[in-house]
Amino acid sequence: MNFDIDTNQVEYIDGITHEFPYTMHNRDLTHFTVPWHWHEEVELDYVTEGAITIDTVNGSYTVKKGNGYFINTNVMDSKRKADGYPRAVECAHLFHPILIAGHFHSVYEHKYLNPILKNQQIEVLVITRNTATGKQILQNLKELTSLQSNVNSEIQIRNLLSDTWLQLIDEVKTQLHEKSFPKQYKQDIVRSMLSYIHQNYASEITLGMIADFAGISERECSRLFKDILHKTPFDFIIECRIEAAKNELLHSLNSVTNIALKTGFNNSSYFCKMFKEYTQQTPTEYRKCNK
Repeated sequence: MNFDIDTNQVEYIDGITHEFPYTMHNRDLTHFTVPWHWHEEVELDYVTEGAITIDTVNGSYTVKKGNGYFINTNVMDSKRKADGYPRAVECAHLFHPILIAGHFHSVYEHKYLNPILKNQQIEVLVITRNTATGKQILQNLKELTSLQSNVNSEIQIRNLLSDTWLQLIDEVKTQLHEKSFPKQYKQDIVRSMLSYIHQNYASEITLGMIADFAGISERECSRLFKDILHKTPFDFIIECRIEAAKNELLHSLNSVTNIALKTGFNNSSYFCKMFKEYTQQTPTEYRKCNK
């Protein structure tokens, strides 16, 4: 499972177009983790097998089979199979808010969209059948899935998403009093650090370089990585290099040694060791099995 993410960790979503900024993805996360990213599009997803955990800067949300969730615009998140569950499969509906708004600064944007999109209290909203609006949202999401096989379904999809958004507004009102304001400054700092690493992974990167770029101390840098990303800066750098190497192995004819040097590893033996540790395959095996 590949995720197209640019140097600022912004994901390009396959299927989203200017003509129709909506798409549906069936995602099996049983053996994959969606890396940290963000995008302008919002998500309305539901879990079809097992359970999925969504990690954000401010916390974690676990969603079980039969339930769904909403991820707001530009929320920095990562997804993985929930601990203790054998599977993690979801049906994800992603769309740019302009699909409902019609155009920028419309009455739909100001009256209906912005109260949610611009509310920093709302990052991830877990949707269950415990409320009438929750039931309706989940029913709508399943209906959206069934519309994918229909020809000329764009109007139906747009109308159904608009109805779902109205239900979401009421669901937010029901849940909002239980939530506290997330710390936006932490999200901005972490975005800055991840963007720096993603742009410079092929070169030597030190903790001091990351901290200086984000304007914080090395101690605070390490603490944020541990508390929010649950890993060290070094681990994240290695993961970026491994992901870049995987892409090179699949889409180039470069040798393993050249790929190792191109993606920031000092030598091929260390690269092969770390690659197998992270993927359970050697670079050669990975290329052969996934080409």
